[in-house]
Amino acid sequence: MDGSSDGGAAQPRSVAAARAAAVARQVRPAALRERALLPARSAYRRAWMRRGRDITRAMTRASCLVVAPHPDDETLGCGVSIMRKREAGTQVTVVIVTDGAAAEPAILPPAELAALRKEEARRAGSRLGLRASDIRFLDVPDATVSERLDEVADRLAELIKELEPEQLLIPTSCEGHPDHDATNAAAIEAAKRAGFTGQVLEYAVWLWTHWPWTRGYGSEGYNSRRLLRDPLTRVREVRPLLVGAKGYRSRQAYALAAHGSQVGPAVGGGALPLSLLAATRTPFELYLEAGALAHLDFTPAH
Repeated sequence: MDGSSDGGAAQPRSVAAARAAAVARQVRPAALRERALLPARSAYRRAWMRRGRDITRAMTRASCLVVAPHPDDETLGCGVSIMRKREAGTQVTVVIVTDGAAAEPAILPPAELAALRKEEARRAGSRLGLRASDIRFLDVPDATVSERLDEVADRLAELIKELEPEQLLIPTSCEGHPDHDATNAAAIEAAKRAGFTGQVLEYAVWLWTHWPWTRGYGSEGYNSRRLLRDPLTRVREVRPLLVGAKGYRSRQAYALAAHGSQVGPAVGGGALPLSLLAATRTPFELYLEAGALAHLDFTPAH
């Protein structure tokens, strides 16, 4: 955790102003639906967690490689586990696949935004207990992971062989975000190429913006089956794995605030969906066995 006084997200005033103006200009027709569904989504998530199995002790002890599609995904999806591991002296390495230069709203030219997000990732990592050497950057151009699967898989396989972690933490296969879904596929392939025999767990980021109404998300209307039956199926079909988050959420929020280009100086004041942020305020951080939700995978058209 960063003990220095770095002024929160430490954004230049012009960057913060540009970001605020860009957000203000955006028209978000889904914003009202997002807010309206939030209570129900949270209730279903609590019900799902009640069916979960606590793996806090085992998670804390396992060295790991966190594979993050973009700068900030490591904090959103694995922040609690990273802090627990580092407090216990367990080795954690985070590899960030893309440069994050295609983030919206675009507040800076791509090269400048990529440099800023790399700086933010280092600051956030420090707040999670990571050293600068614990964070690796592949610098794959943002929004192109699906076009570079072999390259990304090879580079991840090299890291797995070099670091020999006991565990891989990767995004779920049904995130619905192209870079996230492609990162999952590349990480699974990398594990095969490296002969990895350890544990592979999936964490959620964008999953929370459509779960538990995942089927047909983005293309299917909210009919009665999707609204009422599908959520019950989502809760019952898989038992999640839980890592206790009590006492860690405020520190996670502090780390997330370092990603100022994405969340603004105050967490919750940025462009991240409310449903995504709400998941970082629950009593547990949630994981899934690799492939547990593969039946919900999105097609390339999504």
